[in-house]
Amino acid sequence: SPAAEEPRPLIRSGLLRGLLFLVVFVIASIIIGMVMLLSSPAGISGATKIMESLGTIQLITWQAITLAVMGLIILFFRKVFDRRSFVSLGFSLDRQARWDLLAGLGWGIAVVTSVFLVLLVSGMLEVTSTGLPGTEFLFGVILFVIVALQEELVSRGYLLNNFMQSMNPYLALLLVSVLFSLGHGANPNVSLVGLANIVLAGLFLGIYYVHRKNLWFPIGVHFTWNLFQGHVLGSPVSGVKTDSILKINLSGDVLWTGGEFGFEASLITTIVTIIAIVIVHLKYRQPASDHHDRAREVDNHSPVQTGE
Repeated sequence: SPAAEEPRPLIRSGLLRGLLFLVVFVIASIIIGMVMLLSSPAGISGATKIMESLGTIQLITWQAITLAVMGLIILFFRKVFDRRSFVSLGFSLDRQARWDLLAGLGWGIAVVTSVFLVLLVSGMLEVTSTGLPGTEFLFGVILFVIVALQEELVSRGYLLNNFMQSMNPYLALLLVSVLFSLGHGANPNVSLVGLANIVLAGLFLGIYYVHRKNLWFPIGVHFTWNLFQGHVLGSPVSGVKTDSILKINLSGDVLWTGGEFGFEASLITTIVTIIAIVIVHLKYRQPASDHHDRAREVDNHSPVQTGE
């Protein structure tokens, strides 16, 4: 039988809904951040060192709290303002999406490992020691799963989903990617190349969503990108150092090595990410009519439309 007519959003403009959510998101983030700073051993004076001053368990706890708060905010916006299901943001898990999740996990590993290998072969990176993963690795897995879910839900999920309803999808993707990069602007040891590369990372994470309206590929990429960069290959993750299996020493121009910000501030990452964007775009692009059909199918057949 034909699907029932979709209810109209409370606010017709997707751009306006996204901007309204962004205001609430920023306010909630500030409140959570202030509480986290006050509870940190470093206090307010250690704002730029917050990630390093908190223990891993505390970080996981705060990230989990942030994910829960943002999830509830998005659920409220999705029900009240968008009048769509939460799952239709991109959480359907059909057979193709399962394979794309695995593809995302592989792509995250491939991108950061490619940068690592180029630095290694060029002599700008030296592996000084190795160690078996301990509990920190397990905690890292948990932490980066939470981070990937949280950041993808906000950026590629709610913001990109709504912005694309009011403007060209590629323009919406660029806007969200810039906002995604600005969100990392206060990270330790940040650089202009690092911020530019995070814009490119946002494009890479979001180009799949533009075509498939599903979050599993970018979640997979985001998770393994962070996990392998930090806990496996020994690079700081957006300026934050982690315990790792490989201990490395970098030498040479920071434009190529990334310096204290990590691989994400390397021009090698710039090149590799651009190549990845092009490949993923060519692989997953489909006719514009299929975009709308897929979005409608996700929303109309969501098992949680009547209550998440």
